Amino acid sequence: MSRILATPQIEIDKAIKEMIQQQPERCTIVHCRFFTKELCGVRIWPNTFLTEDNGRKCKLIKAFNISLMPGWTEHFVVNDFIRFTLVFEGLSKPCAFFHLQEEIPEAYAFYSKEIKRNTTDVYLTEVFC
Repeated sequence: MSRILATPQIEIDKAIKEMIQQQPERCTIVHCRFFTKELCGVRIWPNTFLTEDNGRKCKLIKAFNISLMPGWTEHFVVNDFIRFTLVFEGLSKPCAFFHLQEEIPEAYAFYSKEIKRNTTDVYLTEVFC
């Protein structure tokens, strides 16, 4: 099992720009904050989606500062939360709101509250388990 040590601050602007330039279609970027008071290992499963208000699911394309399952990323906690960024397929034009949903066969899946669509398709949200 691989382990990665995450940086306290996310320095991904250049990495996201490069990745988006290589994408043939639109992307949706979700900067996530997960509140915890202790050093912890986190990971995201590939079957994590943005679920639109009409039920359509946007697939995860890339994760920054968090490992994909089966790996783990150990985070230092800063201001009682850890940060990571997820890049998904673009939302459909009629979508007004969506939520993040990790579909996994065990407890403690990540999810978010409803997120209202904006014109930039870049979001900051809190995630929960």
